Amino acid sequence: QMLASAKKGQKVNGIPCYTEGVVMGSTLNALFRSVPPSLYLALGMTEKDEKAQRYELMQAHGCTELEAAFIVARELDIRRGTGAVKNT
Repeated sequence: QMLASAKKGQKVNGIPCYTEGVVMGSTLNALFRSVPPSLYLALGMTEKDEKAQRYELMQAHGCTELEAAFIVARELDIRRGTGAVKNT
C-alpha cells in the first residue's frame, strides 16, 4: 500500500485542524484525517507566524519555548472546546 498524498487542513479561526491523506492499495483505498492533540500541534508549529507567537509569549511570561508551547496548547484546547492541557 502507498500513501498517495498528504496535506494540512485549513486553519479555522486560527486553529490548525487536521492533516488529510489518502492510502491506496490493491485491496484498500481510503481517505483519512489525523487530528493530533493540541500539545503535539503546539510543539510542531514551525511556521514563521507560529514561531513569532511563541516568542511573544516567551517575552510576556518570561518563560522557555517549551513553556510557551504549553500555553499555546492550552489556548488551542480552550478554542477547540476540549478542556485544558495540564503542565506537568
